[in-house]
Amino acid sequence: MPSTAQGVRPHRHERTRRREQGVPALPWRPSVTAWFPRLLVVTAAVQFMVFAIRPFLSYEALALNASLADLGLVTASFSSLSLLAALPMGRAVDRWGERPFIVVGTAVMLLVPIAVAAADTVATLVAASAALGMGHLSASVGIQTLIAKGAIADRRESRFATYTLVNSAGQLVAPAAFGLLVGDVVATDGGGEVTNAGRVYVTAAVIGAVALVMAASLLLRPGALAARPTTARATSRSSFGEVLRTPSVPVALLASFSTLAAIDLLAAYLPAYGAARGISVRTVGLLLAAHGLASVLVRIAMMRLITRVGRRRLLTVSMLMAALMLALLPFVTWLPGLYLIMVVSGMGLGLCQPITLGWVAGQVRREIRGTAMSVRLAGNRLGQTVVPLAVGALAGAAGLAAAFVGPAALLAVGGVLVFRARGAGGG
Repeated sequence: MPSTAQGVRPHRHERTRRREQGVPALPWRPSVTAWFPRLLVVTAAVQFMVFAIRPFLSYEALALNASLADLGLVTASFSSLSLLAALPMGRAVDRWGERPFIVVGTAVMLLVPIAVAAADTVATLVAASAALGMGHLSASVGIQTLIAKGAIADRRESRFATYTLVNSAGQLVAPAAFGLLVGDVVATDGGGEVTNAGRVYVTAAVIGAVALVMAASLLLRPGALAARPTTARATSRSSFGEVLRTPSVPVALLASFSTLAAIDLLAAYLPAYGAARGISVRTVGLLLAAHGLASVLVRIAMMRLITRVGRRRLLTVSMLMAALMLALLPFVTWLPGLYLIMVVSGMGLGLCQPITLGWVAGQVRREIRGTAMSVRLAGNRLGQTVVPLAVGALAGAAGLAAAFVGPAALLAVGGVLVFRARGAGGG
């Protein structure tokens, strides 16, 4: 039996025997052995780093006289390498386990703020963005698969809801934090580096170190995860086809694809919009924070909304609502109106990721849920690669408004297709 003096929780059967024999329970520290709270810390830290660093990639690119098309390239590079790696990584996670990939992902992300701070060319920013995307992919596949492989469906749904809620919190805290750290500085095209940007990079690096420590603790002190059965057999290439042939899963992938591409483009081009309109970096950060806050609030009520409205109808309404708001954004100059647009679009976009996560995980076999999560992430990465490149080229030719109207049109098409779908589970 493991020694509790070393902080290891007794095995479940040993605890049962002690209760039956009337032996007092041995003390242990839940903070050491409870894996899900530690996983949430990693999730929050990873999300903070992504949403703190990615807007500053745009600001750094603007300081280097990057064009709108260049901004699309920097944005797309976040997902370009990870698009190719997503499916093989899902198979590897199913074969070798989730926790090593979480550790590697957080370690790669820790290096990115250092690279961005030292960048002096757009090509360096493209490479840093690609590394950030690869680290995020590795951590995300591991985290989502850990949750997806839970045996109890209700607990799995609840954990996915909590996971996406923490994701939204990261989207809320990160932009607000970088806005407050930088202050009332107005960035302009070719106007030099943003003052106090170093504070953001140092903060992101510290948060990344916390993520790496927590991820390593999951590997070294797994707690209840140690009792989980390993996958009975390695997945094959046919498992990819099985995921895609599962009823309604392609529809969920489409919804996730469209929504995440819209979120990425909003984070990438709102700084350019602010620079063109003379809006300070702090205000841009607070606008993005309002978007994240709306996502947090709507995800708290998500399960109740699904029960009342149904998954398919709720997803349709949220996508169409977000599409309308994004289409209006470039034509609104009144600051309270911009906040309203960010709140409403945040509510619409905030529902898609948790709905599609539970949707996909519940439809496929447990043995290939890592593959299913990677297929979903590969679809997301495809959207994050192709859509920014297309929108960047369109914005370079037609103007900045196209960077918001383009994803709005994609969301509208996706919402209509979701509405026409069947088998979405719950209306």
